[in-house]
Amino acid sequence: MKKLLNIGLMLVIITALSACGTGYRYYTAGNDEISLRQYKSFTFAPTLKQRKPDGPLNDKRDLGARLNYVNNNRYYNNPQAMQKIKEATISSLQSKGLSLQDGNADLTVRYATLVDRGTRTSYYAPYYGGFYGWGLGWGWGYRFSPFMYGGWGPGWGWGGGYGYPTQEHFKEGVLSIELIDNRTKEPVWIGYGSGELSRDPQKVIAQLPKIVEDIFKRLPVTNN
Repeated sequence: MKKLLNIGLMLVIITALSACGTGYRYYTAGNDEISLRQYKSFTFAPTLKQRKPDGPLNDKRDLGARLNYVNNNRYYNNPQAMQKIKEATISSLQSKGLSLQDGNADLTVRYATLVDRGTRTSYYAPYYGGFYGWGLGWGWGYRFSPFMYGGWGPGWGWGGGYGYPTQEHFKEGVLSIELIDNRTKEPVWIGYGSGELSRDPQKVIAQLPKIVEDIFKRLPVTNN
């Protein structure tokens, strides 16, 4: 099997693709299925310590790297978050028939995280200016029907209004989980989850087990 794209590069690509909306999105790369005859056990790769950016602030990229480092530590790269990711990964893989093993396992699990800034366009309706548009909505107003010439009450109707586009920024998080064949040292499957992060890191950490579970839902397992 050809070597998969570098996991760090994939994290950046996934962030760029998903920075236009809310809610988590999921992607996969690698084998179409994992064989329980070929792979029966898994272990975890040693946790890589994130390197803190240092040196002078030369441009916006340096500032962005430092902000990403701080945000990643707040959301993902902390003991509480890493423990939740590990526990949810163990539960998901064991439910698929794989067993956790300290050494000489068939697969090594490695995960990586990234926090970056996403951007989306929202529309607001001020009292003046902007773009004019029409829409269908529910509300109270004057109505007509074949059985009633008019009257005030609730009903559906067409309405117009002014609005203007504005760019909103938010924190975008990406979690990737990689399964590596210990014989070939090549990744055989990678699952990604990406989405908008709450301003409260504890809410994001609490969501991690569900995100990990949804990532592994994309991993098909066969007995062949």
